[in-house]
Amino acid sequence: MYDYRLQLKEYDRRGIAPFGEGCALFAALSSFVFVFCIGFDSSAYGSFDLYSAFSLKSAGAGFGIAAALIAILSVSALFVLTVLRYIRFLTGKSQKDSVYFCYATVFCYLAGIMLFSECAAQGTYRLNGATVAGLILAGAGVLASVILFGIAGRKMHGREAKSRYPFFAVSLGILLMLFALFSLGMVTTEERLGLIFLFPEETLPENGTLAVFAFLFLIGFAANAVLLGERLLGGLAQQRKPVLVRAALTAAFAIASALCQMYLAPAPDDMTLLFFWGVPVFAMLLAVLLFICTLADTVITYEMQKRCA
Repeated sequence: MYDYRLQLKEYDRRGIAPFGEGCALFAALSSFVFVFCIGFDSSAYGSFDLYSAFSLKSAGAGFGIAAALIAILSVSALFVLTVLRYIRFLTGKSQKDSVYFCYATVFCYLAGIMLFSECAAQGTYRLNGATVAGLILAGAGVLASVILFGIAGRKMHGREAKSRYPFFAVSLGILLMLFALFSLGMVTTEERLGLIFLFPEETLPENGTLAVFAFLFLIGFAANAVLLGERLLGGLAQQRKPVLVRAALTAAFAIASALCQMYLAPAPDDMTLLFFWGVPVFAMLLAVLLFICTLADTVITYEMQKRCA
């Protein structure tokens, strides 16, 4: 078995890697703490958080409850696994560190925000202060971790980093953009609204079936995006691992969800066609570009391995 950390010790003379793992653990801890505070504020409508959906009696509330439970349970579970992995590594019972689990926890936190935003999006709502603080702290921890591991292993990665970093960085940026786009809510005849406000009645209308599929596909996208994101970040910080299959599944679910959202409700007129259909179309284009970037990286890696063989 390839022991990355054991090999890294030969190059990390200053002992920087443990600090990189510490920053990753801080990012995971921030995600775990602030996932319980996900919510929105509005000067006109007040606050709306994960727990608000449980007090509503509408068909749309079911989407919000599902998003809230997925966010809290998945981040909590991943954080527990992260701590267990770190304890095993620290006590010498495992050679695998907790860095990839830390990154997965952070991406799960981002996915939770995206899913709940898809349900609670509304024109006057903005992320509350706690959610913004969680994003800043988790992001700072991840960035510091990647930089520290990059410094610790720069001599070990050598030429491989020149081909690896650009594709992984671009793929990571596209993935974050997809998270942002899917946080805007669903198409309506007046504005983009979350599923909670899109279906305020007690039963779903005819287009509710399409909304259910859009939400299920979005969950599939979120799950695969978490798996892809932790490998992209891990590839920047530590060693490269295959990402093509995960990227293909992430792109497929993103396209499926965007298609459902596109036809959830017709655009009101030609003047607003670009606004309503532009978001899902752009999301589909980004999903395709994500797959192309990871495919290019896979091909380059294969060619490099052939030359070294």
